[in-house]
Amino acid sequence: MAPLFTADELSETRKPLLQATQLPPRSYVDETVADWEAEHLFLGGWVCVGHAQPLAERGRFLTRQIKDESLLFVGDDEGTAHGFFNVCRHRGARLVSEPEGTMRRLQCPYHAWCYGFDGSLKSAPHTEEIEDFDPATSGLHRLRTGEVEGLLFVDVSGTAGPLAEHLGELTPHLERYRLGGLQRAAAITYDVEANWKAIVENYSECLHCPGVHPELNRLSHYMSGEEYEGAGAWCGGSMTLTEGAETMAANGGHGSRPAIAGLTEAEQRDVLYFALFPNLLVSLHPDYVMVHTLWPRGAGRTEVVCEWFFEPETMAEPGFDAGDAVGFWDTVNRQDWEVCELVQRGIGSRGHVPGRYTETEQTVHAFDQLVAEAYLTP
Repeated sequence: MAPLFTADELSETRKPLLQATQLPPRSYVDETVADWEAEHLFLGGWVCVGHAQPLAERGRFLTRQIKDESLLFVGDDEGTAHGFFNVCRHRGARLVSEPEGTMRRLQCPYHAWCYGFDGSLKSAPHTEEIEDFDPATSGLHRLRTGEVEGLLFVDVSGTAGPLAEHLGELTPHLERYRLGGLQRAAAITYDVEANWKAIVENYSECLHCPGVHPELNRLSHYMSGEEYEGAGAWCGGSMTLTEGAETMAANGGHGSRPAIAGLTEAEQRDVLYFALFPNLLVSLHPDYVMVHTLWPRGAGRTEVVCEWFFEPETMAEPGFDAGDAVGFWDTVNRQDWEVCELVQRGIGSRGHVPGRYTETEQTVHAFDQLVAEAYLTP
């Protein structure tokens, strides 16, 4: 099978920032490319499912769709998350159709085979006389999963390298913001008519912020902060809060919550933004963490799950309300989706040729280089 892109086609993207040209347009609009990405990037390596905390109760579940594969994640009796192919072992029926919720038992809706939340087969009607049928080996097919600082990851292929190497030096940043101990306060799922890479690229720069995000730009100057580098398949950097702003939220960013425990005064003046290849965007604020996971639905559509996490002690305070942070970012998200959709409508035009990166788009370039290297990996 011929490669998606030749080394020559990607050579301009792989050059240093001020010499480089952006990815080929068909990377965003060609369904053949989208199918390859689904198979090799999303089903062939580590992807982030989301935070494990919503699965910490018995029977809590969520499902995720990658191409034609439905994946099921469920908390067992001890609240430990397990991942399975969302397929009954009898006739292959899909077990769970809802995106998230709580179940009393895991029972196939077709012939009522029942499974434990650890995937073991508990009952299978009319199988007592079947020859060589062993219930102990007829449980759900398990997925390879891993958890880092509360984030749940899955490797559907089972062949990816160590998860710790994938995250590399991103892990200490997640640890610093106590991500593993935070609790979810809100979640919104968006349907965006844009390629997943355009969404990551948009997230990775704020050159557009003065014109697109007036609310955000009042809280942090678009040229503030610095780029971060380190081992692992990630890129990102920081933005500095303006004087008087305490966080990214409505009401001028005047925070009513304490900072995440352990952050220094200097750290409380920054917001960190990281993209972990391929589908995790994690934003570390002084008083909360926002997580986006991206789920492609073809070349020109992406489901985006956005979640907000706070300290449990903060959420337990009387009158706790995450609405200022959620409302602020819901507005900013929708502004982003609008411009990403504009890109999707134009990038496939025969009148478009790949553009150049500006000197402020280091993180965009770093992400595109991760994409280019992935395309060239056998």
